Amino acid sequence: MVQYALEAARLLEEESVNARVIDIHTIKPIDREIIIKAAKETGCIVTAEEHTIMGGFGSAVAEVVCSEYPVPVKMVGIMDKFGKSGKPNELFELYGLTAKNIAAKAIEAMQML
Repeated sequence: MVQYALEAARLLEEESVNARVIDIHTIKPIDREIIIKAAKETGCIVTAEEHTIMGGFGSAVAEVVCSEYPVPVKMVGIMDKFGKSGKPNELFELYGLTAKNIAAKAIEAMQML
């Protein structure tokens, strides 16, 4: 998802929005320090994962943010539904795992400020 997040940052830059992309490759142990730093410096967070958002990376980030420095958090990932089989590009589009959707969630998060 990092490549899509980087592409989303470029899309946001076209809209004069400066976005930060952080590659956190493990949920456990979660990098609490970088998450808190990002929350303080940006004011909102968008997570992106190729996984269900329930009990996944977004949930772990939200737990850190809620307990340490509450800011709006939006999650891009597979919602609570059964998965389907298919070609990767089609599935990414079906589940909204795209740069365009990540950028849209960033705008939503910023509007919550």
